[in-house]
Amino acid sequence: MDNPSTAWTDRTTLDLTGLRVTLSDPVLVRRTRRFCWFPSLIRLDGGDLYACISPVGDVHVPSSPVHLARSGDGGLTWDEPRLLMDAGLSHVSLPDGSALMLPYYLRPRAGGMGASANRILPGGEVQFLTGAVTVTGWDRPSRSYAEELGLSGFVFNGQSVASTEGGWMTTLYGYFEGDSRYSLVWAESSDGFKWTIRSLIAGSDCPLEGPEGPCESAICRLADGRILCVFRNGSFVPYGQVWSADEGRTWSAPVALAAQSVEPSLQALPSGVVALSGGRPGIFIWFSAEGQGTDWQPVDVVAHHNACRPAADAIDPDSRRIDCSSEEMLRQGRGGYSSCYTELIRLDDRHLLLIYDRLGLSWQAIPDRSEATNSVWVVRIRVDKNSGGLT
Repeated sequence: MDNPSTAWTDRTTLDLTGLRVTLSDPVLVRRTRRFCWFPSLIRLDGGDLYACISPVGDVHVPSSPVHLARSGDGGLTWDEPRLLMDAGLSHVSLPDGSALMLPYYLRPRAGGMGASANRILPGGEVQFLTGAVTVTGWDRPSRSYAEELGLSGFVFNGQSVASTEGGWMTTLYGYFEGDSRYSLVWAESSDGFKWTIRSLIAGSDCPLEGPEGPCESAICRLADGRILCVFRNGSFVPYGQVWSADEGRTWSAPVALAAQSVEPSLQALPSGVVALSGGRPGIFIWFSAEGQGTDWQPVDVVAHHNACRPAADAIDPDSRRIDCSSEEMLRQGRGGYSSCYTELIRLDDRHLLLIYDRLGLSWQAIPDRSEATNSVWVVRIRVDKNSGGLT
């Protein structure tokens, strides 16, 4: 049943080494027969939540659209989404309580690249800011994602952290001219609008397994002050991770995680615990109880989702099975996968919110003769430290 609840209902409690993790019933954010996937989350200082959902296929477009749904009750209910253009899946929380949605696609500008952006104000108003965001400081030209669309070779992707020196820092990935694999770069800004490239996190020559190279990424600040960055190298291969102890000027050599493989998301709790979400195959949250990002313990979100929802909403944990058209899946009686794109946000000192999607069939549009739907869900996670280890 999709009827909203008036309170969170906790359903699964797991004891990990040093941690107790409790997951709520999944709550529906949006259901439609149209594209509805690649979700992310924004939380304003006042508590309002926003779910950002892609309404188009997995293709390059001249101006990235996002459906933006709002929740005023901590994620239990969501309003009808509005459509934004020149939107993205990264944001910066500004001092006035607003959130600047950094654009995904960028276009060539004098001295670099840039694009328009959207700003979410307290109270729900969204401002469209023409040409507001720029990125300069490039020491190499980029190779366009799609020259016919006028796109630059790098995109904003991931999360942002406040700098100890003032302002913000974030990541972009893309192709440098002459490269066949992605590179991941670090950028800084004093105001959230004008960004300058500070360093290369990991380049196209990254030695880790993966045909794509360092791309989709997540960042957080650890309790010891260092910055942790986790990034994708390709579908179905391990994430890479690096650390910086000097605000992103230099980075450690990349090492592989046991976790994999697309669009990671990180959150650090005041207790020092670090949570990482992602997957493919499957959807997982991994917890680093000691807070260094070296001892990840998994929690299977698909297993939890399937235990809570009826069969019609079940997610097939084996994303490798998305290997044919929607019509062929209908003929075989298959369906119910996920892009495995997720995001975590922190609600308070002990609670996180995870967002993820369920695809009715495959990456393609749902045929008219099918009753399948695409949907986006959130789960609230409570994290408690266990002083006695495994309980």
